[in-house]
Amino acid sequence: MSAAPVIRKAKQPGAAAEGAGAAACAHCGDGLAGLKIVSRTIGGQRRDYCCLGCAFIAEQLHLARASDADRVALEASLAQGPARREVPAGARAQVEIRGMVCAACALLIEHRLRRTDGVASAHVDFTAQRAYVGFDPQRVDAALLKRVIERAGYRTDVGAPSEARRRRIELLRVLLAWLMMMQVMMLAVPAYVAKPGDIPADIEQLLRLAQLVLTVPVILFSAVPILRGAWSQLRAGPVGMDLPIVLGLSAAFAASAWATITAHGVVYFDSITMFVALVLGVRWLQARALRMARGHLDDAQRRARLFARRLRSFPASLATESVSADQLVVDDHVLVPVGETVPADGVIVQGVSSISQAWLTGEAAPIEKQDGAPVLAGSVNLEQPLVVRVTRAGEATSLAALRRLVDDAGRERPRIVELANRIAVVFLWAVLAVTAATVIGWSLVDPSQALPAAIAVLVATCPCALSLAAPAALAATQSRLAERGVLTARSAALEALARVDVLACDKTGTLTTAEPALTRVIPLRGLRSADVLAQAAALEAVAAHPFARALAQAAAQVPVPMAHDVVITPSAGIEGTVGGRRMRIGKIEYALELSGGTGQSGWTRRWPALAAQLPADGSVIALADGQGALAVFAFGEMLRPDAAALVDAARALGAEVVLVSGDRAGSVERVARALGIERAYAKQTPASKRELVAQLQGTGRRVAMLGDGFNDAPVLAQADVSIALAEGAALAQARADFIVLGSRAADVAVLLRSARRGMGIVRENLAWALLYNLAAIPLAAFGYLSPALAAVGMAASSALVVANALRARR
Repeated sequence: MSAAPVIRKAKQPGAAAEGAGAAACAHCGDGLAGLKIVSRTIGGQRRDYCCLGCAFIAEQLHLARASDADRVALEASLAQGPARREVPAGARAQVEIRGMVCAACALLIEHRLRRTDGVASAHVDFTAQRAYVGFDPQRVDAALLKRVIERAGYRTDVGAPSEARRRRIELLRVLLAWLMMMQVMMLAVPAYVAKPGDIPADIEQLLRLAQLVLTVPVILFSAVPILRGAWSQLRAGPVGMDLPIVLGLSAAFAASAWATITAHGVVYFDSITMFVALVLGVRWLQARALRMARGHLDDAQRRARLFARRLRSFPASLATESVSADQLVVDDHVLVPVGETVPADGVIVQGVSSISQAWLTGEAAPIEKQDGAPVLAGSVNLEQPLVVRVTRAGEATSLAALRRLVDDAGRERPRIVELANRIAVVFLWAVLAVTAATVIGWSLVDPSQALPAAIAVLVATCPCALSLAAPAALAATQSRLAERGVLTARSAALEALARVDVLACDKTGTLTTAEPALTRVIPLRGLRSADVLAQAAALEAVAAHPFARALAQAAAQVPVPMAHDVVITPSAGIEGTVGGRRMRIGKIEYALELSGGTGQSGWTRRWPALAAQLPADGSVIALADGQGALAVFAFGEMLRPDAAALVDAARALGAEVVLVSGDRAGSVERVARALGIERAYAKQTPASKRELVAQLQGTGRRVAMLGDGFNDAPVLAQADVSIALAEGAALAQARADFIVLGSRAADVAVLLRSARRGMGIVRENLAWALLYNLAAIPLAAFGYLSPALAAVGMAASSALVVANALRARR
């Protein structure tokens, strides 16, 4: 079965911003809070964009639609330097970039680099935050490339020392906040436990002054990220959670400072320091988890870059040089040793072997290749060394096409906004309205109570618990998953995973073992299974074929004799002497040649009965001696031990499981029947897998994709949530939201349950925080809740939310 392609109407520039006012980017529709706004006059209208990339794309779209006269003028205003000439890529450089907000930023930087005289090629990877540039070293150097990127509005000064320094400062902010919080709490305890008059006035004032001194560095240093975020939100227009937080903290700090200066009144320094410490601690834990995931993704990106052993003067010599696969050109000859990856599409010119395309196509069975046979980049050589003539290299290879599919799908991935930030706008205006009404109301009734009541409202409604509700639960969930060996690369993916109703799974290497396993042994001529298994393992001990590894694993508990005078015939089998008898194992025709016509005639009579006992979609080899066949061995995919538990867990959570594979229909149907999966799709290409998921999304389904191969990378990027196994292809991991380090299906089941549980706790926290604020606001406004009790309530609600969030670690 194959999925029909889904055609979606492209978003028009500015359409996303209609109805959103100045709060959204005029190109992509994302919120502008926390970002440096880029303004451009395009088509006579002034528009705001979230980044230079979106502004660039909007300019280019307008340029494409402009009249001829307008186009000439606009091209002149956008031109950057002289016309570009074709240049050879004599050198290559990688440049780390910071400040990119979305994929449009990557396109802008690519455009600027490619227009630079002397640059032959440029590719910017938004995920890796890195540019790959080919250039002529006689005209361009690395310093010039960095200046081009910096002139485009981005940073390149991101070496290890500056990154390490930034992380140290972040940790110092957290540690200082927690240290000051403990000290302030200790100084605040006497005011809570002492009776009125027990503490002398001078001692009470000294305690206030000490708390003020300890709180000032928390506000001026530790809370700077919160203050900066609030200022950005205030300047950009749309409101996030930082602005209401700063409003409440400012009111509490101002009232406390005034009480300290006048030596009269209640102070709230303990609540202020406790909240800042909690917020920074939760954010630091989240950042640490994401940094771990990014490190693994960087490793995956490095492993995804192939290297080749290029033959210098084939066929005169087999001397090689190690080069990047990107440097290969058509008609180069490369040596592919056993166990290594084919670096480019090509044709075999020397050697006979079998290759695995499981990561590329999803087909588990090895494929035999000989002189003249085509091979694809990304295939793995299994048996004998091969010499391959390159027919397509660089961006023309099948692997590069897969990467382009990945990039296209990654740009279409939906983005999720946290629920707490969606509440913040309404919440802020509600608090300001209630505060103003409180001041006006008390001014008419009792003016002396207007200021205390207003302070009580602001302190009580400081959204401490609301701002901690989602981050604390998500941080606890990420920590629990990390202990289980599941890395989270995108925090918002936890929310999306909790809402999925379809789990699409690859077959080979995901629900089944990546290599074939021995599924059936049929001994002949009255022999025992253990004896023929030992003889087969003895012959295959010298081979590197997947069937040889499967036989060795199956014979692990059996004494295996030594084989002598072993001869390997590529793509046929192995011949040797075991226990004084000459034997062959391999293809049926090859093995039976040892016995001549007698073995062939006997085999012809036995075969119909044997075929009925063998799986229809498996691979079969034979063991024979001079008198005929000794045994038949069947190989096929084995289900992972915990695959059924994963399918059951997904169904228990209300998600439909769909099997999507590039393998043959018979193999896919067998696995689907074994696991009770109703919908299964076989012979799927990377493009059709992606189209299938897009079709499901077009009907309103939310899809999570579980895969491990190169061929899974585009569909992983297309899905709402993507899960990759760490033992699979690096390209698949590079686009995944979650990476399962242990590659166990049971860990994926834990991930599904943890996401649902974590988001359930988020909803509980949000409900409690909203309930507390809704109860506290009228009490404070009508004077029943003093500022002191409001501060206690704020601290207690924050502590309760954090304590509830810790349940996600169980």
